[in-house]
Amino acid sequence: MWLPFSATFERNYLVMRRAFPWSFFLGHILSGVYIIVFAYLSYFYVFRGELNNRFISSAGTGDYLSYVILGGLLYSFSVSLLMIVSRAIITELREGTLEALLLSPSSRKGYYLGYMAQGFMRVGLEFFAITSAGYFFGLHLKNINWINIIVVLIVLILATFTQALILGTFMLYFRDTYITQNTLFVLMSLVCGITFPPAFLPESVALIGEIMPLTHGLDALRMVWIEGKPLSEVFPLLLKILVLGIVYFPIGAVCIKKMEKIVLEKHFG
Repeated sequence: MWLPFSATFERNYLVMRRAFPWSFFLGHILSGVYIIVFAYLSYFYVFRGELNNRFISSAGTGDYLSYVILGGLLYSFSVSLLMIVSRAIITELREGTLEALLLSPSSRKGYYLGYMAQGFMRVGLEFFAITSAGYFFGLHLKNINWINIIVVLIVLILATFTQALILGTFMLYFRDTYITQNTLFVLMSLVCGITFPPAFLPESVALIGEIMPLTHGLDALRMVWIEGKPLSEVFPLLLKILVLGIVYFPIGAVCIKKMEKIVLEKHFG
């Protein structure tokens, strides 16, 4: 598995350095910054810096700006990871290298992990840039236990990786990336509690967010970042994320493997 991992990592690194569209990279940063700016303007110029008791009770905090900034930060983080992994195979198809990839005896796990590991370099830059922007708009950055935050992010990354396999299956099935991925991303922005607690949604809609790793990842991150909770108190949320990852992984691994064969037969047969 190490050889395909390192080869994929190196190839994608060279692509990013020499031919990566930086406008695409900036677009992900700006999407997170837009959420931050919109929340700031709404809070001070529309709601006059006031929150009702229901929001505070549902959100678990009265720090609205940190609540929304972390939502925009983790939303951008998750969207980038989903795109990096889910678009891997369909990109090979579009570039004409899918047949060579599928006929090679290399480990598919190493391939996907290499994709994600290299892409994480870009995601890390996005995370740093959005966090820095958020600081100037009110994000709390003092007395933070970064170890707890890193643990939450690692657990979320694992679950997001498995979710990306399922998204990649749908991309191959529909031979489309734009509509498929953005349908999921819009749904995530609505039900995952990015800018407001899911409790404000109808119960039937809020239930959709329960099957999204991002929903529980956001709750866990806000607890350790804003409220300073220890990992022992967010363990139930981390467990939910891990369970979702365990459920998604076999489904995604089996489905995308079958879809690869179907696409190969239709495209080259």
